[in-house]
Amino acid sequence: MRGQGAVYLRGKIWWVRFSWHGKEYRESAETADKRKAEKLLLKRLKTVGTPKHTEAKEQRLTLTDMLEKIELHYTKEQNRSFKNVKYSWPHLEAGFPFHRVVDIDRDTIERYQQSRLDAGAKPSTINRETAYLKLGVKLCGLPVPTVGQLAEDNARQGFLRIPEFNGLLADIADANVRDIVEFLYHSGWRSSEPKAMQWHWLDTDTWTVRLPAEFSKNKKARSLPLIGTLLDIIKRRIKLREPACPYVFHRAGMPIKSFRKAFQAAAKAIGQPKLVPHDMRRSAIRNFRKAGLSESEGMKLSGHRTNSVFKRYDIVDDEDARQAMRQAQDFLKQETERKVVPLKRRA
Repeated sequence: MRGQGAVYLRGKIWWVRFSWHGKEYRESAETADKRKAEKLLLKRLKTVGTPKHTEAKEQRLTLTDMLEKIELHYTKEQNRSFKNVKYSWPHLEAGFPFHRVVDIDRDTIERYQQSRLDAGAKPSTINRETAYLKLGVKLCGLPVPTVGQLAEDNARQGFLRIPEFNGLLADIADANVRDIVEFLYHSGWRSSEPKAMQWHWLDTDTWTVRLPAEFSKNKKARSLPLIGTLLDIIKRRIKLREPACPYVFHRAGMPIKSFRKAFQAAAKAIGQPKLVPHDMRRSAIRNFRKAGLSESEGMKLSGHRTNSVFKRYDIVDDEDARQAMRQAQDFLKQETERKVVPLKRRA
């Protein structure tokens, strides 16, 4: 009846809902038994407005509490990308002002997605923000709203051919930055990995670099054979080694934390101002494919965990398409020129 609250299902769990002086209270009964939920509702109705009434913990949790829980979760899981969550959080706070976690449901998330689209945010960015929000709801012990992802274009567009890359290198004045950029282009590693590379990772007997699991995004150690240009780069770094510096790539004994400005200046100089350092990884993976490496071989070098992610970097440019068409036309021409002698039927 009106004024006596209600019980309702969220997933398989019953919840109670009631109001007092214009304020709505909602709380999980933490049971799949409707009768138990009804008993909890009666209990709450008897105490509401009295000193015995206390709000359920779910009622008090805010987005600030959610962010703290996500940070603890990332720390426990040794996930180093919490900075990405913090970067996205101002958008979530603006989209859910004064919201309690319990108030975040499918409708509010879908309205948030639409408002971010209207503001010009990319679907991939919104999907990432929504994923953080759903994780936070889960960590707060609440049912996770069922919300679909927005369609996004997963193709990675930035890459450089060898002549273009050589032009880029020539426009980087800092030799230390040149070395790390060239290493990225030939190894397919993430930018953070060579920046963290230390001398004890290097085995000069076999000329191999062994990336420890704690420095790998997928938390798996991997090895990189140093052959050709990669070996030349490391030998140059050995000559520039500073006894007091543990890092392979450094500037005057200090680790290279960022080289984006030097990279962007060089990219602008070759007429490709939208290039980013991560495009070196995409270029390396494309080169692995063109060299005839299998997906599993390429993934071992680049450190991809799944082939679906690896394929997102498998970029085919106009020249690839032209070569493919050339092969197709050559085949058709050969088939056309073949002489087919029809078999004579026997009477």
